[in-house]
Amino acid sequence: MKLNINVEKLNTEDRKNKVRKTVVQMEVILNSENFRKKVIAIKSKHGETTKFKNYSNQEIYDLIMSGAEVLHPQVDNELDVTIDDYFSWKRVIGYTMGSIDTIYVNTKYFDKRETKLVGSNILHEYGHKLGFGHDFRSTSRRPFSICYLLNDIYESCHTEIFG
Repeated sequence: MKLNINVEKLNTEDRKNKVRKTVVQMEVILNSENFRKKVIAIKSKHGETTKFKNYSNQEIYDLIMSGAEVLHPQVDNELDVTIDDYFSWKRVIGYTMGSIDTIYVNTKYFDKRETKLVGSNILHEYGHKLGFGHDFRSTSRRPFSICYLLNDIYESCHTEIFG
């Protein structure tokens, strides 16, 4: 999988450089055997709120690697998004909407976070671009949605590969 992440909307060079560094790490992680094995080994998807809760783990992995986003459903094996920044006092790290290619990162958190957590958030939001969903509010099942499981998998892989 190749990552095609546009950083031109970010307000500072430091933020652009942080995402560029994150992209390099994400490509290594997403293309690793470790990432594949961890996605294939997911035990429960009972927090997923979409049709994907009935997909096999292999089908979920294949969809992630296909790059077939909801807005651009052709298989191109690319993660295609634009990153934009905003500031909010709310406890939202980032968000996206189904009708646009942009992932918004809250600078309240983004500026202080290491690349491991930036990549985790980008992958989580990219999961929404693929059509995965979860409860809006914090519930007991939300951590078992695909997007939140991807956070855990990504962060674990990052630690194992980059320390």
